[in-house]
Amino acid sequence: MKKPFIIITIPMILGIIFSYYLKINSSFLLIIILTSFLIFLCSIIFGFFKKRYIIILFFAIGILITYMKLESSTLIKFSDKDIELEGNISEIIYNEKDISKYILNVEKIVDDGVSYFLNEKLSLKVIGENKFEVGDKVLLSGVLKRPNKNTNPKLFNYRLYLQTRGIYTTITVKKHEINKVDEKTLPWYENMKLNFTDHVELACETYLEKQNSSIMKAILLGQSSYLEEQEYNKFKDLGLTHIMAVSGLHIGIISIFLITFLAYLGVERKTNTILTLIIIWIYGFLIGYPPSVLRALIMFTLLFYSKVIFRRYDSINTLFFAMFIILSINPLWLFDIGFQLSFGATFFITFLTPILRTKFYPYNKKLGTSLYAILSVQIGLAPILFYYFNSISIISILGNFILIPILSKSVVLGFSLLLFSYFSSGISSIIRKILNLLLNINYFISEGIYGLPLGKIRFSSPNIIEVFLYYFIVFSIFKIIKLDVFDNFTNKAIIFYLIICILFTAIIPFIENGVCIHFIDVGQGDCILIEDGNRFYLVDTGGSIFGNFDIGENILLPYLVKKGIFTLDGVFITHFHDDHCKSLSTLIKNINIKKVFIGYENKDNKLYTNIVNTSREESVPIYKLSKGDKVFINEDSYIEVLSPLEEFISKNRENENNLSLVLLLRSFGRKTLLTGDIEEAAETHLLENMSGKKGKIDFLKVPHHGSNTSSGENFIDFFHPDYAFIQVGENNSFNHPSEEVLKRYERRNIKVFRTDESGLITLSIMPKEFNISIYNRDRLSIGDIVIDYGLEINFTIIYLVLSYIIIKRNSYLFEELDIYEI
Repeated sequence: MKKPFIIITIPMILGIIFSYYLKINSSFLLIIILTSFLIFLCSIIFGFFKKRYIIILFFAIGILITYMKLESSTLIKFSDKDIELEGNISEIIYNEKDISKYILNVEKIVDDGVSYFLNEKLSLKVIGENKFEVGDKVLLSGVLKRPNKNTNPKLFNYRLYLQTRGIYTTITVKKHEINKVDEKTLPWYENMKLNFTDHVELACETYLEKQNSSIMKAILLGQSSYLEEQEYNKFKDLGLTHIMAVSGLHIGIISIFLITFLAYLGVERKTNTILTLIIIWIYGFLIGYPPSVLRALIMFTLLFYSKVIFRRYDSINTLFFAMFIILSINPLWLFDIGFQLSFGATFFITFLTPILRTKFYPYNKKLGTSLYAILSVQIGLAPILFYYFNSISIISILGNFILIPILSKSVVLGFSLLLFSYFSSGISSIIRKILNLLLNINYFISEGIYGLPLGKIRFSSPNIIEVFLYYFIVFSIFKIIKLDVFDNFTNKAIIFYLIICILFTAIIPFIENGVCIHFIDVGQGDCILIEDGNRFYLVDTGGSIFGNFDIGENILLPYLVKKGIFTLDGVFITHFHDDHCKSLSTLIKNINIKKVFIGYENKDNKLYTNIVNTSREESVPIYKLSKGDKVFINEDSYIEVLSPLEEFISKNRENENNLSLVLLLRSFGRKTLLTGDIEEAAETHLLENMSGKKGKIDFLKVPHHGSNTSSGENFIDFFHPDYAFIQVGENNSFNHPSEEVLKRYERRNIKVFRTDESGLITLSIMPKEFNISIYNRDRLSIGDIVIDYGLEINFTIIYLVLSYIIIKRNSYLFEELDIYEI
C-alpha cells in the first residue's frame, strides 16, 4: 500500500462518528470488536487477506476508542448528587467581579461519607467575589451536573466542546461553599507552563505598545481572549483568526527561523535538526499541545527525519499518520473546529496548490504561490466555514495575501524577543522597535482593508448532501476525481445523480405543501417560528430576564442564519416583557424584517420605546393589530387575532401579561392557539369573546410557561387541545411549569411537550397529516436515524447502486488505474 494511513484512518474516523452519535451497549461493542479481529486474523492465517478487512478492523477500533473515551469519566457517575470535592485549580477561564470560572483538577470526592480518589477535570463556576490562583487547592460542596448540549440544531454544543477537553461534568457554587485549603501546589511541569505564560505576558507588556502587546500575546500563546472583542471581530472578518491559534504556520515559521539561525552559528546539520525539534516540541508542550500544534509537530518531525535519512517525504500519508496518532490519543478531537480547520487547510494546500500553480502557469512566482495557497484553503474549507460561521468575507483573501507575510515576520520577531528577553535587554530593545513598527504597519493596513465597502456573503449551514455535492464538483473540476476515464453511459449516470441531488436539496423545500411551527428553545422565554416554504414569521423573540447572556445574539440569530433565514416576513410581539421581545432589536439590526406586529402601545415601557426607535432607524414598519385582524401566510393558512379588545387593554395596563396578543393559526383545517403570557383574567376575557363559537383546537401553546396563574380548568375545557407545548427554561427560578397545571392537562389526556426537556419542538402540519418531532434526544438509535435521515439514506442507496453500475461497466479500468493515486 502506497498510502497506508489513508486506508486505516478514514474507517477509524467513520467508527468514531458512528460510536459518538449512536447508542452502543457493551455487548454489541464486544461482538463488533471480536468479529472484526477474527476476520482480520483469519484473512492473514488462511491467506485471503484483502484491504477491506483492514477497513473493517479500524472501523471497529474507532468505535472502541470512542466508547472508552465517553465511558472514562468517574465524576459523571455522581451527576445530580450533592457531593464534596477536593482538587487543584488548573486553569482560570475568566475572573470577573461577581462570577468566576475555572478548570478544577479533582483529586478526591466524598459521597455519603465514602471517599473516592481520582484524577479528572471539571468546569467550576463560582458565584460571588473570589480570586483563586492556578495551583490553589480548594475544598467545595455542590451538585455535579452534566454540561448542557445544544438544544437547537447546529448551534454551539457546550457539552461536546468540554468533552473534547476531557471534561464531562460541571459544578456551580456560591463563594461561601468553596474554601482554599492550600496555596499553589503544582507539579514541576505545570509550574513550567505557568512560568512560560507569565514570561510571555511580562515580555510583551514590557517591550511592546499596549495594542501590539495584546496581539503578540494572542499569537504566541494561541489565546484570542487577550484581544478586545472589536479587535477579534476584525481579525475574524479579515480571515486571520488562524493566526491566533498556534498551528502549522507558527511551527513552520519558528522551525525555519531556528534552523537558519543555528546554521548561521555553524551547528552541524543533524544536530541542528535535533535541537530545532526539541525546541518546537517544548514550545508545543508549554502551550498545551492543541490538536493543530500536535499535527504540525508530528509532520515537521517526519519531514526533518526524512531529510536526515534522505528518504522521500509523502505529505498526504504523513498528514493522515498525524491524524491517526492524534485521534488515537483523543478521538473526540475529531469534533474540534481547530482540528478540522487545521487538517483541512493542510490537506487542500498540499493537494490544490500544485494544481492551481500548473493551471495558471506562468504566474507561479513567489507571490503567485502564496495566492494559490490562500485560494486552496478558501476553496477547500468553504463548506466547513459556511457550517460554523455562515459567511465568507470578500476581503478575507486580500487580508490573508497582504497581512500574513507581515504577521509571519512578527511571529519570528516575537519568538526572538521572547528568547532574548531572558538574557539581553539591549538586543530585546532593538527587536522591540522593529516589532512595534511591523505591528503598527499591520494595524494601519488592516484598518484600511477592514474599512473597504466590501461586505460578507451569508450562507445557511450546509447539510451532508450539499457538502458531498460541493466536494464532488470541486474534485471533478481539479481532476482529483477523473471522470474522463469513464465511458459516456457512466458520465450520464453521474450527471443524472447530481441533478437529482440538486433538485431535492434546492427545490423540494420550496414546493413542500405544509406549515412548520418551530418552538425554539430560548430558555425561560417564548419564541415560535412559523415556516411556509420561503415565508417566515416569528411570534416573540425570547430574551434573557437575568444576566447579560444575549439570547438574540447567541441563540435566535444563529438559529435563523443556520437555517438560511435572512428575511422575516413578519414578527408578532405578544407583549413587552424581556423574555418575549428583548431579542427583537438584535434581529432588526442583523436581518431583514418586513413588518413588526404588536397588540398595544406602552410608551412607559423601555422595551417598547427601544423597539420603536430601532425599527424607525432601520425603516421597519410597525402595525398594531386588533381582534379579528388576519395575516395570511398562504392560501391555506392564516393567523387570526382573538384577543385582546381595546377596552380590556385600557383596564388592565398594570399587568402586561394579560395584554398579550392571542393568535389562532389555521392551517389545512387544523387550529393552533398561541397565547403569550395570558393569565386568568385574560383567559376569562377570551372565553367571553368566544361565546357561541366552537372552541375545540388541535394544538395549544400553554399560557405563561405553565404558570399556576394560567391554564384554568374552564380555559382548557373550552379549547380542549390534543397536544400542548410549553416553552420554559430548565431549572428556572419560577418553578415553571406548575405541577398543578401539568396535572390538569394530564387528567384530560392532553400530550404535553416541553422545551426544557425536548429542546426544539417542531410541529409540521400537512394537508392530510401532522407530525411532532423533538430535537433534544440522547444518542440516536438505528430507528431514529431511519426516521430523521430517510432522505439522506435514500441518496446513499442511489449512490451505491450507481457505484455498482459504474464498477460493473468499467471494471477493466480499475485494473489499469492505481486508485490511491487518484
